[in-house]
Amino acid sequence: MIRVRVRCVLAAGALEIRLRQWFPALTWFLSRVGERRALMSELQRLEQEPEFAAEWRAALDDGLRQMQFNRAVDRLLHLLSDEDGADG
Repeated sequence: MIRVRVRCVLAAGALEIRLRQWFPALTWFLSRVGERRALMSELQRLEQEPEFAAEWRAALDDGLRQMQFNRAVDRLLHLLSDEDGADG
């Protein structure tokens, strides 16, 4: 009888571990369904509305330029901080 209880406890523990491993993945998968629908509708809008597509591309270009600018500033600051450290 004790062996059966021990096996049940071990099985329950193993099941708990598996549920903890799989539950976040399942939650992540289920939460993405709405995002995929929104993405698909945006892609359809990009294909059907040239004005929206032009605005979207302009926003994408602006974002890319901003990202490149931020990287250049970070590199410059890094170089300046390295020079300050070498002098002092």
